[in-house]
Amino acid sequence: MTMKKKYWQILLTEWRNLGRDGFTIPFIIGSQKFLGDTHEVQDIKALITDIIQNEEIVVCIKYCWTTEDIVLEILDERKKLIGYFPSYMGAIQSKLFLTSFFKDLGTDCESIILSFIEKYQNYIDNGQFSKNDRQRGDYLPEETIFIKKSFANLIGQNEKWNNYR
Repeated sequence: MTMKKKYWQILLTEWRNLGRDGFTIPFIIGSQKFLGDTHEVQDIKALITDIIQNEEIVVCIKYCWTTEDIVLEILDERKKLIGYFPSYMGAIQSKLFLTSFFKDLGTDCESIILSFIEKYQNYIDNGQFSKNDRQRGDYLPEETIFIKKSFANLIGQNEKWNNYR
């Protein structure tokens, strides 16, 4: 049985299919506003926990030189990034990879989540989901189109939005 893709998997997969890397946490969190009222909105903690507990893909936390910010992306084994899988609730996990570039986020997933909340919650609260030309703001029109198209393409005509979370 195939698992239903979650909104963050859809975005990261579609972006990778275009040959691109990742998205900032505010970008991913904000994209949920395009899922409709039946979608149960995730906050930063729920997003990272969901990534850790997913069964399909490994997500990497890395630095993006273009945005000059932290991004989440599907781990590309060919890049041979240096880093590790931080523990979660005192146990080994293998779905969230932290590049060694980040020494100040924390050494376990719980402290990384707290670092992300401290760093990004204010931007999310203020609707600053995107970062272009190193400036934070709402999505550009082409980003909105990408998000809506990504969700629509993978959801299909016959399935309902609430099958995705």
